[in-house]
Amino acid sequence: MSLFSQVKKNKTSFAAIKNTGWLVGEKVLSMLLVLLVNIFVARHLGPESFGLLNYLLAVIALLIPLSSLGLNAIVTRELVVLKHTSLSIMTTVTAIRFLGGLLASIILITCLYFGVFSRLQGKYWAIILLSLANVLVAFHVIDFWFQAKVQSKYIVKVRFISVVLISSVKLILVYFKAPLTAFIWASAVESVLLSIGFIAIYKIKKGDFELLSFDFSYGMSLLKQSKWLVLSGVASIIYLKIDQVMLSEMVSTTETGIYSVASRMSEVWYFFPTALVASFFPALIKLKEESTIKYQQNLQRLCDVLFFGALIIAILITLIADKLIIVLYGEQYTQAGTILALHVWAGVFVFMRALLSKWLLAEHLLIFSFVTHGVGAIINVGLNLWLIPLYQGKGAAIATVISYAFASYFVLFFHRSTWPMAKIMTKSLFFPSRFLLDKVKLNN
Repeated sequence: MSLFSQVKKNKTSFAAIKNTGWLVGEKVLSMLLVLLVNIFVARHLGPESFGLLNYLLAVIALLIPLSSLGLNAIVTRELVVLKHTSLSIMTTVTAIRFLGGLLASIILITCLYFGVFSRLQGKYWAIILLSLANVLVAFHVIDFWFQAKVQSKYIVKVRFISVVLISSVKLILVYFKAPLTAFIWASAVESVLLSIGFIAIYKIKKGDFELLSFDFSYGMSLLKQSKWLVLSGVASIIYLKIDQVMLSEMVSTTETGIYSVASRMSEVWYFFPTALVASFFPALIKLKEESTIKYQQNLQRLCDVLFFGALIIAILITLIADKLIIVLYGEQYTQAGTILALHVWAGVFVFMRALLSKWLLAEHLLIFSFVTHGVGAIINVGLNLWLIPLYQGKGAAIATVISYAFASYFVLFFHRSTWPMAKIMTKSLFFPSRFLLDKVKLNN
């Protein structure tokens, strides 16, 4: 019996499916809207200014690990297990993340002072503005409260309203031919608006945060648990975003603009595995305690679904990449077609990585989250240093695919503890042949 055929008999799994439906539904609509707006913005700004905008956003993305402090998945687990009151968990985690965001901003401003980023074209104020707006990401922990309660429909509505509002603003800016500066401010407002929305819906459904509920010793305990996830997050963001920073520094922001168009078209699908796995994670934690066999079976089925979905997307996009770029973005971004056809294959490993990340948490193997991301970061930076001077954006895309493959799959074979997931992923990689063999057996 398949994973999805069992949900009718299991209320928890059925709730997870409905929760996934809300998450995926919102992401599909948001994806289409954001993609549409991105097309207009890219056409309006042109490769150079669009590249500079993405360079700024990539630099800000480097702050994310210190803003989240690896607590995203942990807070979901804590709220499911509920060893402390939910108020204490939420207040403590939010406060810690807020301080982490402030520290990240200070570090980035210090880097600016010492001239670490050389392609800002005088936009130092933009880095400061975006980094301060990023501090409010602390309140995104509210998202995980709703996930743990399998009530994502509320947070989905907030996110979608925020996307609609900001998208409308950006389209208005395009219509009036606004300069790059206006779009930088829009990006900052986007972060602030979403955080305010999260706070409002949490207050309506749960109540206010209370400073008196802050538990210092509990917070230190959470940070101790998340130390490997913090380091993992640093390594992860390096191999996720460093390509755009390195392209800007080593080639030009124009090349970054072309590459950004391709990478965004490729990465727009990454919401699916995150939403699917996030919704099933609470149920998988409970199932792990009840039946090891069913737990393993459901892990395999979920991994099969993730791989097959990524494979279909990669094949379709590869076949139409060149025409797709020209039709959507115009002749000025023609080179992005080849980059997209290469970059999209990273999705095969990104999809399965979503399950791997949760599995490492469930199995208390968080150190391997750091190890796998660390390997990916080292390989990605090394390959970018070698391939970008030779092939520019295409080199960065090749480096991305190879580093994702190592970080999410090959490195699992180097330690006995991660062999179970390596076996599951290997079986999924051979899913088409397994499917055909099963059909042959049924016919015989």
